[in-house]
Amino acid sequence: MAIDPIPPGADDAGGGETTLAIERSAIRRVTAEQVDIQRSAVGVAAFDRGTIRQSDAGVIVGRSVAVDQVRVGILASPVVRGDVHTLLDLRSAVAIGFGMVLGKVVVEAVRALARKLLP
Repeated sequence: MAIDPIPPGADDAGGGETTLAIERSAIRRVTAEQVDIQRSAVGVAAFDRGTIRQSDAGVIVGRSVAVDQVRVGILASPVVRGDVHTLLDLRSAVAIGFGMVLGKVVVEAVRALARKLLP
């Protein structure tokens, strides 16, 4: 297991943010500003920016996610780059919600029409 926080200012990017690096580990929950996860299993990961490679995760929530060969149950991020396989992501959730609303409208319209036509 390797958990190596890099202190602020130690890298050339600056910005004063801490990067959490995880490799070949099983983690229940990760919360950080920036993460780098490789060949690991994560239950819940919440971060601003992160890179995840060859890993599995239950839930990933972040502002910007770069992935490579990752399998995720639920992915909630506006910016996703790379090869990821999800059960549910933001785009799918919006489509499901829209479909449910549209289905409800159609059912109500059919009921209203049936009431008018049948005495």
